[in-house]
Amino acid sequence: MVDYKFWLTRLKDEVYWLYLNNINNKNAFDLAVVKEMEQILESEIKPNNKIRALVITTSLDDVFTVGLDIKWLVTLEESKARDMTNQLQKLFKKVETLPIPVIAAVKGLNFTAGFELMLCADIIIAADNTKFGQVETKWGMVPAGGSTQRLIRLVGPMKAKELIYTSKIITASEALRIGLVNELVPLAELETRVNELAKDIIKCSGKAIELSKQLIQMGIYSNEEGFQMEVEAFQERFFSGEPKRKLREFLNK
Repeated sequence: MVDYKFWLTRLKDEVYWLYLNNINNKNAFDLAVVKEMEQILESEIKPNNKIRALVITTSLDDVFTVGLDIKWLVTLEESKARDMTNQLQKLFKKVETLPIPVIAAVKGLNFTAGFELMLCADIIIAADNTKFGQVETKWGMVPAGGSTQRLIRLVGPMKAKELIYTSKIITASEALRIGLVNELVPLAELETRVNELAKDIIKCSGKAIELSKQLIQMGIYSNEEGFQMEVEAFQERFFSGEPKRKLREFLNK
C-alpha cells in the first residue's frame, strides 16, 4: 500500500481500515485531506473486489476530527468557498454510495466535516469518550458537507434543527439516545467491537448486501437540490465576511 500524508491504511481479512492521521492539526480537514481520501477511494478501495467492508476511524484516541481547519478557512478566498463545498460533498457522496458497507468507528471530538463524513456511513459505532457537534452556525456558517440533508434521516427534523441551530455539542450517550449512532462501547473496546461487526457482515453474501444497500438508499428521501442549495448557502454566508471575523476572533483569544 501507498504511504499517505494524512491517512493510514490497513487491509486485513477483507476489511479495509482507513485512519485519519492529520495528527499535527487535530485531524482537521482541508482540501489536501479531502483529495488524499478521494485518491484512496478511487485507487485502492473501489478497484479491489476483495474488500468486503470499509472502516473509517482515527489514529488518535481523543480526536476523530475537529472538522474544517479554521486557520485554512480564514485564508480561503470567498470566491473559492463554493468549489470547496462542492468537493467536500462530492467526496462524501462517494463514501455514501460505495457498494460495500461503511462503518464509522468514532472516538474523541467529532465536529463539522467529520460529523458529516460519519453521516455517510451505513453503521456508526462510537466510543464512550466521543463528543459530537455540528457547530457551523456558531461561526456564522451553514454545514458544508451535506448535514442539512442527511442528519434529518437519522434523528428526524426536530432534533436535527436543534443540533444545527444551537451548535450544541452532545455526548456519546446522548447520541445513542437520539439514534445518531448504532452502538456505544468503551474506548478500549472500539476496534474489537467494529472488527466483530465487520466479520458478521463478511459472513453474508456480498452481492446481496450491495443490492440491499442500493434498495435501502432508494427508500431514503433524497433531494439533490437540497445538497446544491447547501453549497449556495455556505457560499453566501462565507462571502458575507461574518465567518472569517468570528473565526479570527476565536484564533486570537
